Amino acid sequence: MSKLAKRHFWDWFQRHQHEYRELLKQPKKEVMYRLRELDAHLRAYYKFLGYSLSSPNQGMAKLTITVYGKAKYFKQVEAFVATAPVIPGWSIQALEDAMPADFLLDKQIGQLGIDPLECSFSFKDGDQEIIVVYHPLCTDNNSAAFLQLAFAAVYNLLGERSYGLQIDTVEVDNLSCADLSSLHPLEELPLHIISHSSCMAVDGSGLLMNRD
Repeated sequence: MSKLAKRHFWDWFQRHQHEYRELLKQPKKEVMYRLRELDAHLRAYYKFLGYSLSSPNQGMAKLTITVYGKAKYFKQVEAFVATAPVIPGWSIQALEDAMPADFLLDKQIGQLGIDPLECSFSFKDGDQEIIVVYHPLCTDNNSAAFLQLAFAAVYNLLGERSYGLQIDTVEVDNLSCADLSSLHPLEELPLHIISHSSCMAVDGSGLLMNRD
């Protein structure tokens, strides 16, 4: 994308930013129109771009440009956001932040009866890039739906950057198949990712030690 094309998007968004700040106050039909319009403008420049919008918090609304964890596009999305103008009342960022495991997953949780906060995980064969998520209600019949839930929960917990750079794949299984000695609460995944990635580790007494 040329600098000119990037500027055209941000010029458009700056002209319409008031409508997006007040989006939740609009009728549902208007909300859907505005969301489709934003999506169309983004994809006109990069087909892999997406977004999330947050309502004003302490006076600041937030627009996040995302590539849904696809690490090969991180540089492009960061370059795109770097050309954004300063818009009063807006925070504009590249890549989605870490969130609670169950963020925006109420529907899936209700359908499956599986709460990510009740899940456990392990690294498959010690490989930190392959996460296996366990729950006692996982069966052959619901494993596909559970896998989608698990992917979303892992993405939420780690945030887009860590997810894209450090996770290769996610698998699911029934808790009865887990090796209890390597099992951890899913909520603790970010701490274990940091521990595996760092040259420092925490010993049994809680003190930092060098892995070397």
